[in-house]
Amino acid sequence: MAVKLHGGIDILVSNAAVNPFFGSLMDVTEEVWDKLWMDKEKEESMKETLRIRRLGEPEDCAGIVSFLCSEDASYITGETVVVGGGTPSRL
Repeated sequence: MAVKLHGGIDILVSNAAVNPFFGSLMDVTEEVWDKLWMDKEKEESMKETLRIRRLGEPEDCAGIVSFLCSEDASYITGETVVVGGGTPSRL
């Protein structure tokens, strides 16, 4: 409908959605953290679901982001790369 009303625009959109809620779960305020993980047991339980047994940091995405921004990735388009520490993802 938008194309009919406003016409088409030739545009290429490249984006990366990296943890849209927080830069790092470890950097959130204690109040927010408490809402997410009420106790250390829950935090440890979450880590146990990850194949690498630790929570991710922004730096964990740096390699794939750097690659996708490079000329080496010039033929990659419309793909989703999950950087999830081995967490099964449903996209």
